[in-house]
Amino acid sequence: MHTVGSVLPEYRTKALNAGSNSGNLVHEDEHARRYGFRGGLVPGVSLYAYISRSVVEALGRDWLERGSADVRFIHPVYDGEEFRTGGCISSIEGDGTVHVEFEGTSSQGVTCVVGAAGLALRPPEPEPVVDDFPAGRGKSRRPISLDLLKPGALLTPVTSEFTWNVHWEYCQKIVRDHHPIYHQTVHPGWLLSQANRAFAENFDSSAWIQVSSSIQHYHAQDSECLVETRGRIADRFERHGHHYVSLDLALFTGRRCLQTIRHTVIFRIAPRAA
Repeated sequence: MHTVGSVLPEYRTKALNAGSNSGNLVHEDEHARRYGFRGGLVPGVSLYAYISRSVVEALGRDWLERGSADVRFIHPVYDGEEFRTGGCISSIEGDGTVHVEFEGTSSQGVTCVVGAAGLALRPPEPEPVVDDFPAGRGKSRRPISLDLLKPGALLTPVTSEFTWNVHWEYCQKIVRDHHPIYHQTVHPGWLLSQANRAFAENFDSSAWIQVSSSIQHYHAQDSECLVETRGRIADRFERHGHHYVSLDLALFTGRRCLQTIRHTVIFRIAPRAA
C-alpha cells in the first residue's frame, strides 16, 4: 500500500565510468577536461540505472511493466564517486496513479540527477505499434548540425540482441545492480542505453552529453529477444552555446512495444562547458 510522503529506499553505489571505450570522447578524461570537466563523465544512462533501483524497490515489477519516468542530469558525476539515490511518494491521484519524486546526489551532497516517476493502473492507450515508427533509410553516422537536423526525419533502426549473458554482464559489471528481479526481467538501464546507441549509430558526433529522458514502459521483457529501436528527430535547438537534439524513440521486440523514450542530448558542447 502506497502512502503520500513515504520515503523511497536509499541506494548507494560507487559510480563507474563504463563509457570510457564507447567512442563518446566526453567519457575520456583528457578530452572531457578540454570542456572544463574534472575528468570523463559517468554516462547518464548509468546514473538512471542507479536511480531506478530506488524506484523499483518502492514500486516493484509493476513499474517495469507500465510505469513512467522523467529524468534530468544537472551535474556531472565522475568515476569512483559515491552516488546516492532516494526520493519519496509525492502524490496519489484518485484513480490510484502514484507519483514519485527522486534525486541522485554525490557524496559531497551535490544534486546531480532529478526527476519523477509514475505508476498508473495501466499504460497509456493506444499502445504504439511498429507502423507508428517507420524505418528511416539514411546512412549510419551521418554528419550532424542544427541545419542538417530536420524535425520529423526518420532514424535508421538499430537492433540489439538481448540475451541473459549480455544482461548478466550489464547488471554485474556495468551498473552492479544485483536485485533478484533482474534474474527474470530486463533492467530499465539497459533499455535506456539503446537510446544512446540509436543516437551514436545514426549521427557522427565525437563527444555528446545526455541531458534528459522521458520514458514510458508498456511491457517488461522476460525472455531473450531482438530489441529494435526506431525513431525520428523531434526537435533541435541551441541554448547557452550548446547544440541539442531531441529524439522520439520506441523499442520493439517483434511487434510489441517495450517502451517509448524522448531522448535529449547535447551533440555540440560549448567551450568550457563545466
